[in-house]
Order: sequence, then C-alpha cells, then structure tokens
Amino acid sequence: MRLHPNIAIVRRFYHAFISRDTTTLWQIAGEDLAFHVPGRSRWAGEHRGREQLLQLFYTVGQAAERSVKMELHDIVGGEEHVVGLHHVTASLPGKSLDLNGTAVCHVSDAKISEVWLGWQSQRAFDEFWD
Repeated sequence: MRLHPNIAIVRRFYHAFISRDTTTLWQIAGEDLAFHVPGRSRWAGEHRGREQLLQLFYTVGQAAERSVKMELHDIVGGEEHVVGLHHVTASLPGKSLDLNGTAVCHVSDAKISEVWLGWQSQRAFDEFWD
C-alpha cells in the first residue's frame, strides 16, 4: 500500500523539529503556521507565524535547560490531516516529564498550516511547567 504524500511531509517536519533544523522546518511550514498548545501551562494557547514559533521553541528550550527530547513513534493520515504520535521527555530540578503525545497536522498545498498538540496526561504536562 502506498502512503499518502502528506505523511512524508509531516515526517520531514518531525525530523527537522527533532534535529532543530529550522531551514527545513520553514520549507515545510506555511508562512503563517499555527501551533495550538492545550492546557493551562504558560505555553498554552495559539502561537502563529515564524516569529512567535521561534520564540516558543526558544523559551521552552531555555526553560527546560535544553533537556526536551522527542522521539517519533508513528504517523498516519491522508488528504488534509496527518497525525504524528510521539514521546517526549524533559527534566527540571526535582521533576521530570515523560509523556506520549500527538500532533494533528493540517496539510494544504504540501505545507503544514496548523498543528494541534495533545498529551497522554494534560495534567502531568501542565504540572511539569508550573
């Protein structure tokens, strides 16, 4: 069975994100890419456009002392939406994060325009960042 080409786009996005390859990331991302972060943590809300996303990625990395690690498990999808399944770990003094997550990606014209994140335990995610 042949995989939908949008799966390859999201896979490249994950690999670029994991390796911190912003050049590839922006080739795949739409100009006005939006990340929707659920919950009540300081990161919750919509982050739209390259400036806001770079700021988000930078401040999360700084806050976690660059300890955030992501591993891709699988990707499924089709014409408009692709879902990435991943595992994230991070550590801060006295606490750690170890969660499975999802990224529902809207793909249009070979670009990712929106990403909705979800977590195995939203409470654990929020408490880690408190």
